[in-house]
Amino acid sequence: MLKKILMMAVFTLALGNLSDAYAEAPLSVNETLAVHAYVADHPVARVLWIPSEYGVLPQEEALAKHLQQQGISVWIPDFFESYFLPVAPSSLRKVPPAVVTRWVKRLHQQEPKLPLFVIAPNQAAALAVKSLVQFQQTPQNMVGLILLNPNLYIETPAAGTVAAYWPAVQQVNLPIYVIQAQLSPWRWHLSTLQQKLSSAGSDVFVKLIPQVRDRYYFRPDAMAVEQQKAAHLKGALFAAMQTLSPYMKPARQAQVQVGAKPKPVPSQPADSKATIPVYKGEQNRPLVLEDLNGRTYNLADYKGQVVLVNFWASWCPPCVHEMPSMARLKKRLKGEPFEILAANLAEAPPAIDAFIKAHPVNFPILLDQEGSAVQAWKVFAYPSSYLIDKKGRIRYALFGGFDWDSPAALNKIEALLAETP
Repeated sequence: MLKKILMMAVFTLALGNLSDAYAEAPLSVNETLAVHAYVADHPVARVLWIPSEYGVLPQEEALAKHLQQQGISVWIPDFFESYFLPVAPSSLRKVPPAVVTRWVKRLHQQEPKLPLFVIAPNQAAALAVKSLVQFQQTPQNMVGLILLNPNLYIETPAAGTVAAYWPAVQQVNLPIYVIQAQLSPWRWHLSTLQQKLSSAGSDVFVKLIPQVRDRYYFRPDAMAVEQQKAAHLKGALFAAMQTLSPYMKPARQAQVQVGAKPKPVPSQPADSKATIPVYKGEQNRPLVLEDLNGRTYNLADYKGQVVLVNFWASWCPPCVHEMPSMARLKKRLKGEPFEILAANLAEAPPAIDAFIKAHPVNFPILLDQEGSAVQAWKVFAYPSSYLIDKKGRIRYALFGGFDWDSPAALNKIEALLAETP
């Protein structure tokens, strides 16, 4: 095994000299980029880790140190500190992709025969893909991309609408490895993501991590199983590198469409927590699921009633927090033609049964074991809820927790109840 070294380094554009210091490299004439560098002695590979909207995390620094000990040099640029930006998704979008492109070029040109892996979690995936498309304006080799729970949507789409991906997703041409948490609505859209990433010729591999949520390796509310899986993430990263390595030798070039611009995507209004947005997606979505007792529920049978369809999971805090208000709503509207159908995201029946015993509800809990309803209803965030009128039309929809016995909800539901079927 290679000699283990723990050190902080300075990477310079000219020579790549090393010293025990906080790393800086020019961003522009008047700016510098702060970089955490973990440089191995006689490295066998290198990593450029793009921090996500959650900033430079101690868990990711620990992973970088472990990679360093195994002979892999790691650089983590701190865009937030460099640009004096708060740690937030809006800040990450202000980072020019050209800055990342410049770093990819530097690392690649310094050791062109050494594998270079770009690792990008969450929304950093978009920044990474955009920058790599710029890097691939000419044929390039020995570069691979590893995505952790990637969010490549231009915006989280309004409930029930189709997600729009950044154009670069279909332009990049690299060996790509996607590591995705299982307990996530994104899991059900992996085939679409894989297809889009493959559009320009990318070889795309997918690894599903069972029993964990997005951000599982740094969640403050991590479950025991998530903590266990987090300890094995370094192994998953090594496996990803080994898988991608044989595909990195041929030179590849991005397929860029001149003038390509992101398509507009319907997004949820900023004030959606105070109201329920009007639904603008497709109608006639099927919902045929069984409950814990094997009874089949078909949404088509509820014509003449107002129905609240809710997609939830017991591991989703906003889902759990809104359920009592849903139970109060059902109780308040007793005797009215109103029902709540709560579709659970592929959890095991014993886990759901235990949850219901701890949190009693007065409406049907349905099992979406295969994710068919999640896909049919275009669910990209949990919880997602839909209000359906007496004619079976979806009238309102939103994602995120909501107070369902609030005046805002009651006004909408009572207005639907007053309508003629």
